[in-house]
Amino acid sequence: MENGRINTRINSDIKIKAEKYLAEHGLTLSEFVRIAVTTVANNGLPNNWGIPSPEINQSILEMVDDLNDPKLKRANSLSELESLLNE
Repeated sequence: MENGRINTRINSDIKIKAEKYLAEHGLTLSEFVRIAVTTVANNGLPNNWGIPSPEINQSILEMVDDLNDPKLKRANSLSELESLLNE
């Protein structure tokens, strides 16, 4: 079977951090990507893929609480928002 090639762009800092972490676990970035893509091809995405972490869930709940707070100041225009921010 012929090998395909995957090219992607990613923030340099993220790439360096990932390479360092993977190296600590005996993997290169290429090996990890190969494993990940092969796993998705053979098994699909994990059932919990895309489910927010508990921290994200908590942030969402806080945001909903804030939006439901009648004391929360709201702006209907940019000038109104600027006025509220400058108070």
